[in-house]
Amino acid sequence: MLKMMSKGRVPNKQVLQRPNQSHEPVSAELGRKLILEHRAWDGMRVLGHLDLSGALDVYNLPENLTCESIDISDCVNLITLPQGLHITYWIELAGSGISSLSAGHGFVLRWRGVQVTDKIAFESQSITGQDILNIENVELRRVLIERLGYERFLQQVGGLIRDRDRDAGGERQLVYIPFEDDESLMVLKVTCPSTGHIHILRVPPDMRNCHQAAAWIAGFNNPDDYNPAIEA
Repeated sequence: MLKMMSKGRVPNKQVLQRPNQSHEPVSAELGRKLILEHRAWDGMRVLGHLDLSGALDVYNLPENLTCESIDISDCVNLITLPQGLHITYWIELAGSGISSLSAGHGFVLRWRGVQVTDKIAFESQSITGQDILNIENVELRRVLIERLGYERFLQQVGGLIRDRDRDAGGERQLVYIPFEDDESLMVLKVTCPSTGHIHILRVPPDMRNCHQAAAWIAGFNNPDDYNPAIEA
């Protein structure tokens, strides 16, 4: 993943000495700027919450970094946490390149704002559809569905077909799974006409048919305005 995202060129870590004037902590905004510009130094202290979400150019963090909380969600090229990292509250790591942490790391982990265990964060292959159905916490259930994947979840628990039609890839289906205590999980199941690969795309639960769902995915609020040339 790291080599693919960086086209095989992984920049060497820049270790900067702390400037004499920077004995005091830096603001969260400045801390983000320094890290994104690869000018952060080891031992840097950041006041408050450090938001690095979606930063594709972050490959490493300074050692002995200190902050109250940190968001590294969707930092796909960040595959390890630095030595001596000190977090007062929590780490948000959904979609990051972090795939494991050492046992007894002591960090509080979040996934899309929901506190999760190491198993949920790093061992999604061990989660089953039945495990998810047995979860009463709605927010945690949503995280577990994301971790398992919509396709595997549907394969394991089934679903109800609201509508079906055909497009250039063949049959497509609008499938939903109802929950008593939450909105239904609604997905559009389509086949890529060039590769034959099946895609499961989540859509709002109020979709009535496949065309409306496909229009919503394409960014159209009015399905009547969506008339792709390749769609049968």
